[in-house]
Amino acid sequence: MSINQLPDKKHIKAFVWVIYALQFMALFTVGLSFLLSGFLAYMKYDDNIGLMEESHLQWQIKTFWGVLVGLSLGIFFIFLLVGKLILLFTELWLLYRVVKGSIFLTQGRGVNTDGFF
Repeated sequence: MSINQLPDKKHIKAFVWVIYALQFMALFTVGLSFLLSGFLAYMKYDDNIGLMEESHLQWQIKTFWGVLVGLSLGIFFIFLLVGKLILLFTELWLLYRVVKGSIFLTQGRGVNTDGFF
């Protein structure tokens, strides 16, 4: 990538904010915003390797897959009490990840993507 092809940092940060907003809105919508957030994070990931925003996009992608697994398990076990607990935990985990990622992005810091939390 040449100097002329470097992405504009302001636009990348705004793009990452949009993904966090879409993930947050998924708590109150049917989930189409969440699917869009996963698609957008994947779409921009390769363009931002080596930048601070790479960690946020990776964090958002892991959040996307983690929530999909949680929703799948929760729906599968919905008729048991454990299904409702899985869905509640999944929503709380999504909220935690969006808030933590947003705080780190506001501070201009990358997110450690190694763990589950």
